[in-house]
Amino acid sequence: MTAKTGCRNIDAEMCISDYIFLTVLIVALTGGWIYALTGSLKRCLHLLQLEDYSPRRMWRIIIRRPILLQPLGFELIGALVIIAAGFIAVQDLTNRVYSDPLPRLNVGLTGAFINWFLPIGLTIWGLGCAWRGWQVRRILRKTKKSLVMTARARRIFWTGLTFSLVFFFVLALIVFFQYVTKTAFLGGCIYMPDGRETLLIIEVKAAVFLWIGLLAAMYLVERVAAIWLSISVWILSPLEASIQRRYLKDARRILSEINPIVIGITGSYGKTGTKEMLTAMLAEKYSVFCPPGSYNTLMGVTRVIREQLRPYHELFVVEMGAYRVGSIRRLCELVNPKFGIITIVGVQHLERFKTRENIKIAKGELIRALPDDGTAVLNGDDPACREIGTAFEGEVVYFRIDDGIADKNVCATGSLTVLVKNIRIGIDGTDFDLVFNGDSYPVHLSLLGRSAVSNATAAAAMADRLGVPRKAIKSVLARMPHVRHRLEPIRREGNITVLDDAFNSNPIGAKNALEVLATAEDGRRILVTPGMIELGQMEDDANREFGRQAASACDLAVLIGGKRIEPIREGLLEEGFNPDNIWVAPSLNAGLERLKSYLKPGDTILLENDLPDQYNST
Repeated sequence: MTAKTGCRNIDAEMCISDYIFLTVLIVALTGGWIYALTGSLKRCLHLLQLEDYSPRRMWRIIIRRPILLQPLGFELIGALVIIAAGFIAVQDLTNRVYSDPLPRLNVGLTGAFINWFLPIGLTIWGLGCAWRGWQVRRILRKTKKSLVMTARARRIFWTGLTFSLVFFFVLALIVFFQYVTKTAFLGGCIYMPDGRETLLIIEVKAAVFLWIGLLAAMYLVERVAAIWLSISVWILSPLEASIQRRYLKDARRILSEINPIVIGITGSYGKTGTKEMLTAMLAEKYSVFCPPGSYNTLMGVTRVIREQLRPYHELFVVEMGAYRVGSIRRLCELVNPKFGIITIVGVQHLERFKTRENIKIAKGELIRALPDDGTAVLNGDDPACREIGTAFEGEVVYFRIDDGIADKNVCATGSLTVLVKNIRIGIDGTDFDLVFNGDSYPVHLSLLGRSAVSNATAAAAMADRLGVPRKAIKSVLARMPHVRHRLEPIRREGNITVLDDAFNSNPIGAKNALEVLATAEDGRRILVTPGMIELGQMEDDANREFGRQAASACDLAVLIGGKRIEPIREGLLEEGFNPDNIWVAPSLNAGLERLKSYLKPGDTILLENDLPDQYNST
């Protein structure tokens, strides 16, 4: 039985032009799919990298926010076109085969499916995949912390890509086997009374099954990119451990040869700002090196030691981040710090550490690693820091802000204390008196807010301990450049001031940022925020208190997001804030777009937090 459609038979040979057209179509849609697959792998690799290459933490983020992987896409429209058209074609062909007398089968919906709907569906699928791949790459270009294709990241990526392609080919072979043998359809072969077989129906059914099976395999393999990366991390773990041991050994060799004095800095927040100020102060007397940016993990610090530490460096300032209890201990085993600073033991990342005690243990690992002749510079206003200082047998220097409220006798007897007095917060900087053992120095700090003052005092206490002249410390603080996205003032066109505090947010930092916003006098004060995250069970309470504090500091509150912002709204309303002055926007860009027509000269905008990349919904 044959059914001619143009230059070909449905169940016979196709002409050369048909083969060429189908080949080009298959190559195009396969290319679009691979483009989407590699994009999804890089998107998941970015999440994995943000979570210190921990698949468990990556999956925790994905499970809570599946929209990060964008499970739906318009390429599925192409699959729906093929499914619907194929189903209708099979039904049409079945009805006509069973008719009597037997009609010509070269017309009708079957031919339309072969000639039109199948190519159209495949084209939509390929374009959809290409669009998805482009979207993912656009998202990666806009991330706050970019994906860095380190050697380890490349190994994980290519291993994951290999696993995904192998799995796809296995699924494709299964689908082709079903298609070639017709094992999925022969059981439905029907014989007419006159002996006619419905093999043509089986051919069409098999063709529909073939394409839907292949597209389903493509969809599944691409959407579960996180699985392939998780398998890659597991498979590569012995190799990575071996490479890390080799890199660590090399870094230890370099440190032993150069033998710099090492100063470690940790804390729930304020690490980077303190590191930058301390490095600038120490540079007045020493040749000092600190890793650029936020290199604060074991392998990140190892990398900069191997690539950037030089024999002329006398001091090495190391920022130390903690992803879990033990992270800082391993860093200390590498660099052997003699001096250490803890900015504060706060509730940042309480969700990750579960309890405040775990946070204190993790941050205290720095001080416990110091030698008996070392020096710990600790936050005297923080009870957890005072507990850590009491247990340390070496020298302890506390830094404190004396605002007339805190107890002046909170620090251990015999310890040194560097005080800040007479703080004057302003939109153009902060003025205060810095007191070293009774000697007072008036200081103008170019940075904004109490958090910056606290960080500056911690850095000044350590620099003073290492012999940097106090006049030099004062001079450095006056000319410190602003750290990006950390309460950074930006002057916009039309005399608009933006206070960019988008890097992260915590209860203390948010309160201090609102204090700065409240000093703006020329125009309206506008708060733009998605609230605070990673605070565990206290997150709602912290955001509600943030709303209460914001009620007296701003004239308009633009809340970004959905469920998370509800406690902020409640806090604002509890303090009598005008509900008409509470705007809600689905994204930061949408909120800023709405503000464009509202802003007037002299207005000040506080951008308090921009969610980390793994919490964004795009």
